[in-house]
Amino acid sequence: MTREPLFELKNGPFFRRTLVLMLPVVLQQLITIGINFMDNLMIGTFGETPIAAAAFGNQIYSLFQFLCMGLGSGAVVMSSQFWGRRDADAMRTTAAMALRVTAAVCAVFTVLGVGWPGVILRAFTDDAAVIAAGAPYMRLIGTTFLLAGLSSTATYLMRSVGRVNIPLIGSAIAFALNLFFNWVFIFGRLGAPRLELVGAAVGTVIARAFEFLFVCGYFLTREDRFAFRPKHLTLPGGALRREYARYSVPVTASDLLLGLSLALTSVIYGHISAGISAAVSIANSFIQLITVLNAGMSGASAIVIGNTVGEGDIPLARRQGNTYLLLSFLFGLAIIAPLMALEGPYTRLYAISADTAAIVHSVMLCNYFMLPFQTFAYVISKGVLRGGGDSRFLLIADSSCVWFISLPLGALAAFRWGMSPFWVYFFLRLQFPLKGLVCFARYKTGRWIQQIRAS
Repeated sequence: MTREPLFELKNGPFFRRTLVLMLPVVLQQLITIGINFMDNLMIGTFGETPIAAAAFGNQIYSLFQFLCMGLGSGAVVMSSQFWGRRDADAMRTTAAMALRVTAAVCAVFTVLGVGWPGVILRAFTDDAAVIAAGAPYMRLIGTTFLLAGLSSTATYLMRSVGRVNIPLIGSAIAFALNLFFNWVFIFGRLGAPRLELVGAAVGTVIARAFEFLFVCGYFLTREDRFAFRPKHLTLPGGALRREYARYSVPVTASDLLLGLSLALTSVIYGHISAGISAAVSIANSFIQLITVLNAGMSGASAIVIGNTVGEGDIPLARRQGNTYLLLSFLFGLAIIAPLMALEGPYTRLYAISADTAAIVHSVMLCNYFMLPFQTFAYVISKGVLRGGGDSRFLLIADSSCVWFISLPLGALAAFRWGMSPFWVYFFLRLQFPLKGLVCFARYKTGRWIQQIRAS
């Protein structure tokens, strides 16, 4: 009797399919993070207050992106399985529900961001200079929420059926537009006014508007796997409403709670000092820029496993999951050395004090230790288990590790125990090894594989 293999390490088509899905997502993630990175880099030439103001504004936008990720990923859980069994009607109905919910939720974010930017920023910091600098920036960024949300959901829907190139092209052009208009409006080039921090927001508005027209325009007029057109936006959910609520609501809540936890970490840093906020923003931008393969692998694994579960091949889904988890941990180990080599040249790009540079180095040391656990936790939670349809468990795992352990310990380290920035950062990142252990225990039971019914 031949023993069934545990991994897909010798399966060439599996790796080719993974790379086809993964590389465009990685490039798109690089572009998205590159926009924030270039904003930080250009704004960083004006000192630490603009950096901190942009960091808090970007934290709010990051929270919004986590919400969009949840809305889009909830639809991916369903549409990837429906694509696996080629149920076009269920796919279109899922897309209609996802786009309607996204439009409603993002409209609320737009109203809050445009109407009360100063109030939102005060939740993150009590530094009057930072709030004054950040409010106009936040107001302009708020105008992009609805457009970015719809673009994000359309992107996730196309990814679920392997249509990854169109969102990548849209993001690449948007990045070029953002970079050009940042240069024009931040520094006052080509006769434009010098707007500094506000100029970065102007560039973002232009880029997001283009991306919306490009991505959503294609999805609604040209995309042929969903064959979704404007008339389908009013499709009733019917029997799929319950399944959509069952899978999409926990995924959205999980990602929103994760985004809120990251926003609260900024609150903790912001109430310590602007220097620490700037240092953490600089370090996090660096980590995100180098480790985007993590997001790419999780996105690819969710789609591949979702398609496989939809086809009904459960043993293959388990082998694929084993392979993705092994690769994620090995990648986390392999990326540490390049990060260490690039840290010094990267930090010197910023006009920051020696004390702030020292904090950047201390939190980077923490990141080096956490990276293998972070990549593993991200791929098992946002990729493997999510692709298998185990959304309700993930809501529990995400919220318990972050809200009941990591955040309280970080707050105590900062405000009660008076510990150094390294230990504050360490406790706030402790969620990753904890989440990895909890999710792996669930993975071993096999109960994470849940097939979605279309009727």
